Amino acid sequence: MMVMAERDRRALMLLGAATLISLAAYFWPAPTIEVVGGPANDTDAAAVRLDRVRREAGLLAERTGQLQQTRAELATLEKGLIAGDSLPQAQAQMIQVVRRIARLQSPALDLRSTDFGPIRPFGAGYGQVVLTVTAECQVDQLVNFLADLPAQPELLAIEELHLSAGNAKPKTILARFVLTGLVRGSLLKPIGAPGGIR
Repeated sequence: MMVMAERDRRALMLLGAATLISLAAYFWPAPTIEVVGGPANDTDAAAVRLDRVRREAGLLAERTGQLQQTRAELATLEKGLIAGDSLPQAQAQMIQVVRRIARLQSPALDLRSTDFGPIRPFGAGYGQVVLTVTAECQVDQLVNFLADLPAQPELLAIEELHLSAGNAKPKTILARFVLTGLVRGSLLKPIGAPGGIR
């Protein structure tokens, strides 16, 4: 039989007492705290929410005005889209616009050839018609043509411009330029559809 020393007995008693105190503290029920003035806090929170909703409602008229102004500006800009119910109609309209600008030059700009490239998507709701034009002209005719281009109501832009020597006697140059015009996105066929964007 093993005899326990006095010191070991005291340690066991202290361990038992510490265990009882720890268990009592762990399992002791928590006191219930009653919140006094709860409805007043709900009223204050509701007042804050009401103020926030009123501020948002006050901004609604301003935001509606901004939306209408933005829509009006967009409608004004969309008047510059190349008109047409189909892509071939839009391409024909673009050639007419370019020829109209060429005829306005003095003397008229002689367009040698025109060729359409593939239509490209432009942003989320628009397409870009690409037209390559070749002309033999004098430098001042080309400069006037390029200056008249942005003054037109249609949204046209020069994407590329290539110049080479033309006829030396009348001092002409050969100009090849790529024009782009914007059309409605509804004229674009879905990717992969027959005749669509590739």
